[in-house]
Amino acid sequence: MNKFVIIFLIILYIINFACSSPSAPTDQEIPKSYISSDYGTAVRLLEEQIEEQRGSLSKGERVEYLKLYRKYLLLAHIYAWRLDRPDVALLKYQEFNEWGRAYPPPSKFPAFELLYIAEIYEAKKDYGTAEAYYQNLLNELADFAEKENDDVSILMSEDLTKFVKYQIDALHLRAQAEKGRKPLLTRLKLSSQLTHYLTPFLVLGLVPGSEYLFSQDKPTDLVENVQQSPSDLSSMILNYGLIIAACAAAVDEVSEKAMQAYLAKYPESYYSLHLRYLFYKYYKESGQTKKTEKLAREFKKMANKRGMELIIGPDKRFSCPEKTWETLRNGLIKGNIDIITECYVPGERKNRKAFALVGKEKMKEIGEKMGNIQRITVSEQEAKYRIRRMEQGKEITYYIYFHHLEGEWKVRDFQEKL
Repeated sequence: MNKFVIIFLIILYIINFACSSPSAPTDQEIPKSYISSDYGTAVRLLEEQIEEQRGSLSKGERVEYLKLYRKYLLLAHIYAWRLDRPDVALLKYQEFNEWGRAYPPPSKFPAFELLYIAEIYEAKKDYGTAEAYYQNLLNELADFAEKENDDVSILMSEDLTKFVKYQIDALHLRAQAEKGRKPLLTRLKLSSQLTHYLTPFLVLGLVPGSEYLFSQDKPTDLVENVQQSPSDLSSMILNYGLIIAACAAAVDEVSEKAMQAYLAKYPESYYSLHLRYLFYKYYKESGQTKKTEKLAREFKKMANKRGMELIIGPDKRFSCPEKTWETLRNGLIKGNIDIITECYVPGERKNRKAFALVGKEKMKEIGEKMGNIQRITVSEQEAKYRIRRMEQGKEITYYIYFHHLEGEWKVRDFQEKL
């Protein structure tokens, strides 16, 4: 978890420095009013600054798109969840969308405001409209992942896709959708640390005003903070990040109490499951059997309720290089790109795009022709195997390199012998 802490602090420093530059007096007044819960003043200042920047745009002057976007997100967030004026928040989101069409951003990124618009409609019990917005965000994330080459962005997109699917499934449960409906998120692996490593990006990218809250000098009472927070998605994500950071070095009484407060506040959320797993792993490794068994029962209950598989340990499909190879071959035969992608180490997402271009029929043909692999060398972390194939009447040797990660063997590279 030390890697997580380093990433978290570096990003916080960069974001705080960028957002605290005293380009205008209101840049300092907005954080003060927001942190002190003077939301009326915060709204007035945000409105003034947004209007000023929109005026600059209309004159052809340069405006930093990301800063203006975050101001809109914060303004709508305050209206929806601090001033209890969700209809005004929806108008602000609409205003931003109209502005975005008139002045397209220099680079395309997912429209995260769709998440918060869906949340408002969900709170209104307009589940059909909420699901439509969630689905629109899923489409945006899929499009983003296809075009993006940066590993961190792709991994974050994949994790957010799981989160949004989880939200839609929760929506169906809340709306008492027809029985037998298959969940969108049928399988969730909690043992992966990627969700925890990506938390700082998630918090700073999605939570309006997070850069202001993290810049406070006064230490935060985690338990009190969680208990007094609203139940909205922004607060849920922010509090998750705070608890993860607090227990990064070690689990203690304070972080345990914070976890309990979080689970009480957001009992069935996506991040509650991930937080449970972190403590489950700690309890199991430290021999605290009763606490381990209690969390295991909670996992089972949640999985049964949602009709999905929760993996809380190493996946047996990747228990050795031979099993991983078998899983990859089966994924190819079925034309299942999700299974194929799982067989590779995180960051090797270029393979997803490559197999998507190949098509299901060709993938099936490749999978059916794949033979067994032969071991060459194996260590605790790395393994080298080979496979021989006949191509155009010639025998070709390929080397497959595996990496051992969190109890699982994943394909790292696939090279033809020259």
